[in-house]
Amino acid sequence: FGRLGRGGDGSDELDFEEMEYFHTANDSVLNPNDATTVIKVDAGRNFSGALSSDGELWLWGRNDYGQLGAGPEGVRDRDAAARYPRLIRSLPLEGHRIVDFACGEHHVVALTSAGAVYEWGNRKWLEPHPITLPSRYEDGLKNLVRVFAGDRVSFALSSDGRLYSWGLAATGCLAQGPDCPEKLAVPTLVPAETFGGHRVVDIAVGRGRCLAITIEQ
Repeated sequence: FGRLGRGGDGSDELDFEEMEYFHTANDSVLNPNDATTVIKVDAGRNFSGALSSDGELWLWGRNDYGQLGAGPEGVRDRDAAARYPRLIRSLPLEGHRIVDFACGEHHVVALTSAGAVYEWGNRKWLEPHPITLPSRYEDGLKNLVRVFAGDRVSFALSSDGRLYSWGLAATGCLAQGPDCPEKLAVPTLVPAETFGGHRVVDIAVGRGRCLAITIEQ
C-alpha cells in the first residue's frame, strides 16, 4: 500500500532505507524554492505522515478511510494508496501553517498556527475539515500546543495543561465520565478532577487505551 513512501511495488523492507523524496521534491506551496526540512513524523495503520518546518504536511500509504485527505476521488478503489508522499495542499493554499499533527488508526488531526484544529479520515471527512475555530474567535479553544490521535478518538492539549477529547465513547478513552454521550463531535474539556486537579503535560494514545503525564498545579 505504499507504506514506505518510496514507490516501487510496495514490498516490505527488512532494513532502514532513507526516503529520498524530500531531497528532490519541489511541491511545497509555502516554500517551493528551498529543500524541505522534516521536523516530525508519525504513523497510523498502513499510512504515515511528515511535517515540515514550513508547516506543511505530507502523507503516504493506504487511503481506504480517506486518511490521506485526497478527497472523494482518492477512495473510490478499496486498495487506494499513495506510494510517494502526497502534500496536503488545501491548507497551505488557504494560508494555514500546521504546527502539530497526529496519525490515528485511520485518521489525521492537525493543529494550525492560528490555533484551529482540522481532522480527516475514518470514512467521514475525506479532506481536511475544521473541528474548531482559530483561537482568536471567542468560541475558539485557547493556547493549544499539541494534538493526539488514536482509534476513532482525538485529543488536543493546551499550554496550561487542559486536555480536550472527542470521538467515540465506546473506545473508553474520552475520560468524560459515565454520562458521556456515545459520540463527541467537537473537542470537549476533560474534567479537571479526572487528573486530581493536576496539569496534563503529555499523553500517549494507543488502540483502546491512553496514558497521561501530569504535574501538580
